[in-house]
Amino acid sequence: MIDGFFSRKLSGKLLLMTIGFVMLAELVLFLPSAALFRQTYLTERAERAGHLALALDGVPDYEGSAMLSQKFVEDTDVIMVSIKREGMTQLLLGMPPTQEGLEFEAVDLRDARRFPLFRYAVRDFFGDGTGYYRILADPIMADQGLIEIMLPKASVKEALRDFFQRIFWLSLAIAGITGTLIYLALSAMIVRPIQKLANGIAEFREDPDKRRGNPAPSRRLDEIGQLEREFFDMKQGVRASFRQRERLASLGMAVAKINHDLRNVLTSAQLVSDRIAMDKDERVAGMGERLVRAVDRGIRLCTDVLNYSKAKDEQLEMEDVRIALMVGEVAGDVLGQFGRGPTAIGFVNNIPSELAVRVDADHTYRIIHNLFRNAGQALQAMSAVDAVRQITVSSELEAGQVKIRIADTGPGLPKRAMDNLFKAFASSSGHGSSGLGLTISKDLATDQGGDLELGYTGETGTEFVLTLPKDQN
Repeated sequence: MIDGFFSRKLSGKLLLMTIGFVMLAELVLFLPSAALFRQTYLTERAERAGHLALALDGVPDYEGSAMLSQKFVEDTDVIMVSIKREGMTQLLLGMPPTQEGLEFEAVDLRDARRFPLFRYAVRDFFGDGTGYYRILADPIMADQGLIEIMLPKASVKEALRDFFQRIFWLSLAIAGITGTLIYLALSAMIVRPIQKLANGIAEFREDPDKRRGNPAPSRRLDEIGQLEREFFDMKQGVRASFRQRERLASLGMAVAKINHDLRNVLTSAQLVSDRIAMDKDERVAGMGERLVRAVDRGIRLCTDVLNYSKAKDEQLEMEDVRIALMVGEVAGDVLGQFGRGPTAIGFVNNIPSELAVRVDADHTYRIIHNLFRNAGQALQAMSAVDAVRQITVSSELEAGQVKIRIADTGPGLPKRAMDNLFKAFASSSGHGSSGLGLTISKDLATDQGGDLELGYTGETGTEFVLTLPKDQN
């Protein structure tokens, strides 16, 4: 359980890193501390030797001197103390060792550095402890003379190791306390909010429609607060998408229910239109042929809406189509329903008659039909009788594609439609539209390798740009 806490939990890793960094800082500080401790250790023994010399001068009896000397040796590990005065050396305590091969290193504390060198402390700490230090120091009293003591290096090594142990355990305690405090602070500020977000994401994944227990984001201004707000907005957006998908599913179900009855009605109309198309009068026969095509498109439209609600891909039937003729046919089918006289809608077709595109004829007809119908509704809604009501269609070639520009002189798109352009059920302009026309049109254009974009909109009118692939000839 402890291994899992430190290996998988962010808080456990944070605690370990804090302790590790504090210990690393203590290790960096240990070297100068150890060097200073070594110098202080030698200085203290020299000062205590000076005090011993003063005490021995004040104790006349031999027994008292022996007791002071024994106590001094036990406390300091010094094996010899002498005083050099007026060229004479007075031995106060002990005798220098006489074994052969012993190493004696002189240390003059009269010239001690304020910041001692690290290498001496490192050498004593890792050395074998053999040999002695001959330490020279200034006297305690002015007339006392130069003090010289002799100290085993092993004592210095033992003192440094004892100092290291004390510093190690103290550093470990400081690291533990510091790490715990930092852990508690960061756990409250970072870890717990992140855990809360993780749990919220897991709950949202299990049941995106659940709204209970959906608290508003906090008012924090830092990155955690921004993350909470972004997550809250994401949930709202996803739920809105789910509601929209449900509406599309309901639309598909509704179309499926009426599809059978509508087909029967259109089939009957198709029989009648076929008979009209066979009339001897050419004008009546022409009207019948157009009625046949309109009924056939109505049947296909019903099927296409059903397929759209089911997100079903449809096989395209690509062919070369003279786009100017198709645009004229759509204008004849659509614009006549918006009245005649002063409020009639004018139509200008500037597309060359020989220009052909490689498209699915039915899908392209539906795209242009939707754009003409939307433009006609906008123009019809203009209140001024003398207002210019006109739709102009032009074309241009660009990089192997044809751009069809369909412009009107209407009042422009409302802001609500601009904010949700090409979004299903959201881009309705309020003229009795369901908001599906532009969405379906853009999908149909994209499926054919083209695109549908808004060119411009404003008080002078609106223009949509339909991009279609050029013919293969």
